[in-house]
Amino acid sequence: MVEPFDALATDFTSLSPGTNEVQFKHDGRSRRLIVTTPKTFDGQGPHPVLFCFHGAGGKADHQSKRWSSHADKRGLIVISAEALRPLAKWNFKDKFHDEEHDDVGFVSKVVEVLIANRIADPKAIYATGHSSGGLFCYRLARETTLFAALSPMSCGMAKGAHDPDEKTKPVSIMQVIGDKDKSFNGSSNPKVTMYSAAKRIDVWRTFNQCRLEPVVVNKGEALVVTTYTNQSGLEVTFCKVKGEGHHIRRDLRDVADSLAIDFLLKHKKK
Repeated sequence: MVEPFDALATDFTSLSPGTNEVQFKHDGRSRRLIVTTPKTFDGQGPHPVLFCFHGAGGKADHQSKRWSSHADKRGLIVISAEALRPLAKWNFKDKFHDEEHDDVGFVSKVVEVLIANRIADPKAIYATGHSSGGLFCYRLARETTLFAALSPMSCGMAKGAHDPDEKTKPVSIMQVIGDKDKSFNGSSNPKVTMYSAAKRIDVWRTFNQCRLEPVVVNKGEALVVTTYTNQSGLEVTFCKVKGEGHHIRRDLRDVADSLAIDFLLKHKKK
């Protein structure tokens, strides 16, 4: 019998240039990944890797299409992961959904195999996610040391569940959100309180010991990018998209995505 770890290693060491689909068993359930490699990919690594996580009810395909063009442009491997169906929501917080899965363990296993087989550069692994996937990014930032930087998008941040604690390692974070998004001002759902966009930036700015004075840059008329930096070069960045809701207009989203990729790739783990 082939162990799931070995089977996943075989799949990853057999990747072809372009789009690949990988499925493997974790906790007895089949998990799906769409892996996009650069056209120049020849199996000789290691490469920077970007994980992307879809929103509630979504599939890996949409996020793969959204981010896969950056594989060739930036020379990185894009991995679009899929939450278990039929719930199709990421386990961003224990005891929130009726059905729970070990999504942190699932992602951790994928990273472990990528590093063990010299496919991923352990200093250059990144994550982004939309809505439910963005919330999951905050959980990964708090609970793991897998990523050099993360960019949660169009999402909230759960008070308590996502606050960095004594086990959390400082990490660069870039939040992208429209000022008309349902999560922009936070919420007080009885099951979970969500911080406002400004408050969650303040939480991570404080934790990362960033300077109080930010650098503010306007990208066109709609995007305002506010960046706080600490002495080690870690950054906490807030990209506000004016007048946009939960699903940011495509042209503005493309600009924000490029900014996010720039932000992520300039950070490497020490």
